[in-house]
Amino acid sequence: MIRLRMLPAQDGDCLLLEYGNDAFTRRILIDGGRHGTYRRIRPLLAGLGGPVDVLVVTHVDQDHILGVLALIEDDDRPVEIGDVWFNGFDQLHDRESFGAVEGERLSTALMTRHFPWNQAFDGRSVEVGHPLTWFDDGSSMEVLAPDRRLLESLIETWKTKCEEAGLIPGADAVEREPVPGIDRFGTIDVDKLAATPFKRDASPTNPTSIALLFEFEGTRIVLTGDADDPRLVTSIRPRAQAEGGRLRIDALKVAHHGSAKNLSNELLGLLDCGRYLISTDGKVHGHPDDIAVARILKHGGATKDLVFNYRERAEPWNLGSLEEQFGYRVMAPGSADENGFFTVEF
Repeated sequence: MIRLRMLPAQDGDCLLLEYGNDAFTRRILIDGGRHGTYRRIRPLLAGLGGPVDVLVVTHVDQDHILGVLALIEDDDRPVEIGDVWFNGFDQLHDRESFGAVEGERLSTALMTRHFPWNQAFDGRSVEVGHPLTWFDDGSSMEVLAPDRRLLESLIETWKTKCEEAGLIPGADAVEREPVPGIDRFGTIDVDKLAATPFKRDASPTNPTSIALLFEFEGTRIVLTGDADDPRLVTSIRPRAQAEGGRLRIDALKVAHHGSAKNLSNELLGLLDCGRYLISTDGKVHGHPDDIAVARILKHGGATKDLVFNYRERAEPWNLGSLEEQFGYRVMAPGSADENGFFTVEF
């Protein structure tokens, strides 16, 4: 059994990966979306029937971390939490001692509530090249991003970015204004959009995202947060070369909610993938970008599924002519389903 639930993170990420068999079930929660996400997923967590074995906090942007804060700071939380994977200020320096910078809330909460923190890495940072102790259950987990250089690049602006994310007591999160919907006129030129030159994400925080390659019973899933595309290319290329040029995976959580700055044709050319998961309601940044989706259609394989957890973001791509031409189908919550929730069974 492998199940990946896309949860209502608004413009962010909140994913629950469950796997196992008749003998065991493991649960990995990746990010927590916005603060309101926790209220919506709390009943689900209460009904899991077992712990969240690993909580991965990919990076400090508020659309990934505020829901985690709500969970960790809830002393009546309905589920037990195992190891928390999070790169705080000490991990940017690759220090083994823990100390919250300027009272940064998540680090403080983890320490004062005595949560296991990066135990799988012997207390060090979650990064490429650091040894990882994983469960002896037939599954595997590998770190694809970040690397040491990307983590260190955030040191100088760490406090500022934590303030913007609402992680410093007394500093309100800097909320971005919603963007208006994008009106399309005429047909979508997929070939032209897909050929748009790639421009790398210049965000200080996104490149520090934890990205992972999970495998169980032959099924592989790449979980990216808002990871740096060139770093993903560097990690995936040797794995792809070992398999004849393309790494076979069963799903890619598209980085940064389908931003054109986090998904290149080069990366897509290294993957043999049948499902592309896009988590966002699109109300802040207008994600996914048409360019990113066009790249998937053009270079993401002969047949594929585009999987959305918000139906409004799926609707612009429910175009029969394009679906037939580029060999894809759109999957999203139905009209009778709760928007923001979508489950993929493998």
